[in-house]
Amino acid sequence: MTATQFSLGGLLRRAGLSTEPGGSRHGPCDARIARALAEFRNHGHRSVRMLDLDCADGSRLLRAAEKARELGFVSIEGRGVSLWTAGVRHARWQAELATHPSTDLHFEIAEPIAALASEHDGAADLIFLSEPMPYPCSPLGGALARLGGKVLAEG
Repeated sequence: MTATQFSLGGLLRRAGLSTEPGGSRHGPCDARIARALAEFRNHGHRSVRMLDLDCADGSRLLRAAEKARELGFVSIEGRGVSLWTAGVRHARWQAELATHPSTDLHFEIAEPIAALASEHDGAADLIFLSEPMPYPCSPLGGALARLGGKVLAEG
C-alpha cells in the first residue's frame, strides 16, 4: 500500500490559488503559437495584438513577439498578466532589454478574468491561456468569447 503525500503548495497550485509560477509552465507550445501567427500573417495582417493570461516570467510572450517580427509583422502589441510578482518584474526587465521599434509589450500583476474585463471587444487577435479551454458558460469562457480573438489553450 502506498501513501499519497499532500503539500499545501501542491493543493494551492491544483486549486489555482498559488501565486508561484508552478502552474504557469503550461499553455500553448511555441510551435502552435508560430502556426497561429503564420496563419494570421498569411491572411494579410501586418499587425497583431497578443494577450497572455498567466504569463509567469513573460518568456512565452517575448518569444511570440520575436516570432511575429520574423514573420514580417510591422506592429506587435502584447499584454501579459500574472499574479507572480517576481515573474512580472522579470518579464518587464526582459522586455526592456529586447526593445524593438515595432514591438510594444506590457506586463502587469492581475487576475486573468480582471485583465479580460478591461480588454475592449475584439482587441486581442491571439490569446494564450495556460489551462484547458474553459466551459463557454463559465465567467472566463464568456469573457473569452466576448473578445473574439483566437484562443490558444493548453493541450
